Amino acid sequence: MSKSLMDALGAEAWSVSAVMFDLNDMLDDEGRPISERRADAVVRAGIEMDMRPCPYAGIRQGKWMNASALMQLSRHYDMVMGEMGTFRRQAAGATATWDDILAGVLDQLARPAIHLLQQRDARRPVPARVAVGHKLAAGFFGVMRTLHERIALGADLPVSVEAFLDLVEQTNALVGPAEVCAGSPPMIRNTCITLIEGGDRPAVALEANRLEMARCLAMQVQLGIFWALYDRSHVWELIRGETRQQLRPSNVFLVRKLERAVDDVPVAAPPQPDVHRLPAGLDAASRQRLADALRDTADPQALAEDLQTAEQLLGQPGSAIAYAGTAAPFALQVASYLNAHRIFTDELCRLERRLRALLGLTTPAPIRLGRTVSPLPQALPWYELVVGRRIGESGYLTGSSVGMRSRSA
Repeated sequence: MSKSLMDALGAEAWSVSAVMFDLNDMLDDEGRPISERRADAVVRAGIEMDMRPCPYAGIRQGKWMNASALMQLSRHYDMVMGEMGTFRRQAAGATATWDDILAGVLDQLARPAIHLLQQRDARRPVPARVAVGHKLAAGFFGVMRTLHERIALGADLPVSVEAFLDLVEQTNALVGPAEVCAGSPPMIRNTCITLIEGGDRPAVALEANRLEMARCLAMQVQLGIFWALYDRSHVWELIRGETRQQLRPSNVFLVRKLERAVDDVPVAAPPQPDVHRLPAGLDAASRQRLADALRDTADPQALAEDLQTAEQLLGQPGSAIAYAGTAAPFALQVASYLNAHRIFTDELCRLERRLRALLGLTTPAPIRLGRTVSPLPQALPWYELVVGRRIGESGYLTGSSVGMRSRSA
C-alpha cells in the first residue's frame, strides 16, 4: 500500500505531490498496475506484460515496448483525449502558454492520486480510464520539466506542436531505461495536438476545482525548478567557486567527499534563473519575495538571525569543514541561502494548503512535499558542515550540532 497515501488518510505528514509519485503498488479496476513496469515486483506478478520489439522507425525501432499497456490505452484513448481537450480549451481558450500546457499534463498525471484522496479509501482500485490518463501524461512530464527549466533560464520557446515534438526528439523522451513508448507516431502527434491546441473532440464534463488544482500543482513544479536552479548555483560556488578555496576539511573522509563532489559539478558556472520567468499565477508580493531570494538580495531583516548565528559559529574552532576566509561575506552567503530555502518552502506549502482545501481535506496534518516539486537541497548539507549546525524545523540554524572533529587532513 502506498505509504504516502496511507499517511494522507491517517493525517500524518503528506502532500498531493508525494502521493502522485508513490503509486507503484496500486492497480486499476482492470487489474493493471498504474505504474506498469515501474510498479513493484509483487504487484506485477501474474499480470500480463506482452513485451515486443517496437516496429516504428527511428530511435525506438527494435527496442522493447509494452504491447499490453498499449492495448489498454487504446480502449480508453478517446475518452482521455476528450478530457484533455476540454481541459485545454477551458484553461486557455484559443491560445495557451506553456504554463497552461504543464497544468494540462499534471491534470492527467494527478488523477489517480486525486481520485484516491477524494475516495478516502486506499483499497479501492483506480478506474482504468484514470490510470490511462496518468500513463499518457507520465510520458510527457519529463519533457515538460525540461521545457520549463529552459524557460526559467530565459529561453523563448514557441507554443506549438512542432516545438514540443522537436524537444521530445532532442531529449529522447520516447525511450525509457527499460522500454520505449509503445504509441504509434500518429497517436503521439494527435495527443500533442490535443494537449497543446485543444483538438476538436466534443467537450466532456470536468469535476469542479479540477482546473485550479492542476494550476496549483503546475506552479509547485515550476517553483521546484527555480529552487533547483538556485540551489545548483550555490553548490557550484561551494565545490568549484571561490568559496571552495577557503574550505578546510577536518578529516580524510571529508577531503575525499569534496573531491568526489567535483565530478558531479560542471566546470563552468551554471546560468542563473531569470526572475522575470517566475510563474505568471503568483501574486505580486510572492513574486517579489521569490525574485529577491533568487537574486540573494532579500530584506536584511529577514537575514539577521541566520547572519548573526553563522558569524558566531564560523569563529569557533574544530568545525567539520573550517572556513579560512573572511567570515562576514560567507555568513551572508549562508543566510541568503537559508532565507531562499524558507521562502520557496513557504510558497510551496501555501499551494499545498490550497490543494487540500480544494480536495475538502481539512483535517490538520503536517506537510511533506514530494521531491518532484521540492527537490532536496544539495548545498544545504555542505553549509551545515561548515557552520557546524543543522537547520531546525523552522528553517533557521536552530538544529543540533553537526559534531566536532579533530583535524587529520
